[in-house]
Amino acid sequence: MGKLFLGILGGFSGSVGTVVGSTNKNGDDIIRAKSKKTRTSNTEAQVNQRTKFALVTQFLKMLNFLLRIGFKSVADLAGMSPYNYASKMALNDAIVGSAPDFEIDYSKVFISKGGLAQVKSATAELTGDDVNFQWIDNEKGVREAADKAVLIVYNVANFELSYSIGDVTRGDLSGTLAIPNGEVGDKLLIYLFFQSDTDPRLVSSSQFLGSVTTTV
Repeated sequence: MGKLFLGILGGFSGSVGTVVGSTNKNGDDIIRAKSKKTRTSNTEAQVNQRTKFALVTQFLKMLNFLLRIGFKSVADLAGMSPYNYASKMALNDAIVGSAPDFEIDYSKVFISKGGLAQVKSATAELTGDDVNFQWIDNEKGVREAADKAVLIVYNVANFELSYSIGDVTRGDLSGTLAIPNGEVGDKLLIYLFFQSDTDPRLVSSSQFLGSVTTTV
């Protein structure tokens, strides 16, 4: 509480409302605005959320150009960017573990989301420097043999990426993709989805085909 001297026209010491009064070494009365307290965001919940967000953004940033293909339609409907839509899904569904040791469950991350039919019995096998994809066409739902296959191999150890878009089609039932740069023992994540040949906004929801460890 402030203390007033010599009536209302005199100086004062302490704080009154939003101002602080004091006297300097020369005896002059000084009045200054009270400084605002800095609010910190260091509650446990906020720290945990920032940790989760950092995990997701680090993982997804190298995939952003593919997210613009895979989430364009659903993100537009939600009034969001494809990257933000994918990040929201990953934060909600793909974070596992307890603080502070959060991790991403890569099987629950989506690279695309849409109404085009997925394929059945999709597999991926590492052979030397290549990943061989195979699948069986789902003959039900919205689909065409000419749908473009989007093949993705992601080195999560160094965030290097290999991909192909339309080099093979749904009707080809297989495809091969060279692995990204890395070291022996790196973990590779493998995803697959399809994009309509006639409507680029129409895609299938991505399928996670597992992970492999490099040996060469």
